[in-house]
Amino acid sequence: MAFFPIDEIKRKTFHLLCLLYILAYWFFPWRVVSWGFGILISLVIAGEAIRLTNPSFNKWILDVLGGVHRQEETGRLSGLLWTLSGSFLTMLIFPDKRIVVASLLFLAFGDASAALIGKKFGKHKILKQKSLEGSLACFCACLAVGLLFLNRPLAVAGAFTATFIELIPWPLNDNFWMPLVSSGILALISRFFIS
Repeated sequence: MAFFPIDEIKRKTFHLLCLLYILAYWFFPWRVVSWGFGILISLVIAGEAIRLTNPSFNKWILDVLGGVHRQEETGRLSGLLWTLSGSFLTMLIFPDKRIVVASLLFLAFGDASAALIGKKFGKHKILKQKSLEGSLACFCACLAVGLLFLNRPLAVAGAFTATFIELIPWPLNDNFWMPLVSSGILALISRFFIS
């Protein structure tokens, strides 16, 4: 038996695509990045529309992805669309690159840590399937990556915000909200409370 559930590892490895978004955002002109995201999001929407209206294509694509999707995504939009959209809107709305990159890293590493540690070691349930152990793992991962780009007070605030977002149920998908809300809270704190 694997140390961590293999399907969860596959799903969370998929979150590492955020690292590609970050590299594009950091090194390419915004015009290139925005066009790239626009095209990618359009392709994902088209693919999801085909998948959800064509049962045989749906089965084929889910077999190809081999465990990356959650069971409930078989008949509804996948997390990829929400991750892409949330990441793009975060880049579009917030001008501070440090805050944006930290928030995308919260999604890449914080969400993955919460799921992997929570599923393997989560004994103390907080909300539904969420555990104290998973939330602590999320907080620690977010704090670690936050400290790479932010000062200590902002890193702590960002880690707390991302952990809260990962913990509670959100409409749509927490992959959409985590970078967006984290960046919003960090931008507010940075502007009004930390000089």
